[in-house]
Amino acid sequence: MPVTLLDSAEEFLIQTRDFRALHPYQLNLIGSVASSIAFNGRTYEKYFWWVIRDQTGEVVGLAMRTAPHGMVLSPMSKESATELAVQVVLHDDGLPEVAGPLQELDFFLNAYLATGSIGSKRDVAISGEELLYVLGELVPPRISGKARPACEEDFDLIKEWMLAFTNETGSFVPDPGETIRDGLARNSYSFWIDGTQCVSLAGHASIVEVPNGLVGRIGPVYTPPEHRGNGYAAAVTATVSQKLLDLGAQVMLFTDATNPTSNGVYKRIGFELLDENQRRRFLDA
Repeated sequence: MPVTLLDSAEEFLIQTRDFRALHPYQLNLIGSVASSIAFNGRTYEKYFWWVIRDQTGEVVGLAMRTAPHGMVLSPMSKESATELAVQVVLHDDGLPEVAGPLQELDFFLNAYLATGSIGSKRDVAISGEELLYVLGELVPPRISGKARPACEEDFDLIKEWMLAFTNETGSFVPDPGETIRDGLARNSYSFWIDGTQCVSLAGHASIVEVPNGLVGRIGPVYTPPEHRGNGYAAAVTATVSQKLLDLGAQVMLFTDATNPTSNGVYKRIGFELLDENQRRRFLDA
């Protein structure tokens, strides 16, 4: 089963287009990151674009790593995950983390740890658990306030809130400034305003085009602690969701599986659970 390591995000998008259409939500993160690199000039330290094919040449799995981040897996068979693990040993044995659907993570890690490579001798621990939600029928909440698009003058506030978000969630954003500038350039951020005060923020990633349509992913969503419990996060998430719907996109988001409050918020405005993901980190990485 051939495994190819590509050096171009654009070529990766071309070669995996049909396969990503089979899993438009599960592979949205990979598609949006690759699109931001190929078309918007986003940069990372190093790139690993993996494509797995069967004996007929059809794509049956893929994976991505944009260093310093970990690797993200697509849905794939046990055989595909095993072949990928062998190639990762040869080209990226020091990867810090692996993320993806639960079954595929087990397939990959069991094969990787069985190789006996230097990297495979590290201990592994769960570093995050996420739920994947897809929007059904949007139900905007009725609360006080209104939405407004973020602008360049909001950069410092967005950065402050983004850093607070990453500290609370334990997520890793090596350069929040670049992420924010990219989001502002795409007009992806919206605030919820109550009175004259910004009380909540939501954004969305680059919209991903696949043969069967467009998919937009909500995130980040952040409300400062002093403003929580008022429905602001639901309101601003609904605002950004409606914007994506108006652009013709299907809407999805990831949320912390251990946070019942945020999961309840998204369910109330029409999001439905589709899948479970997990991140597993190598402990000395």
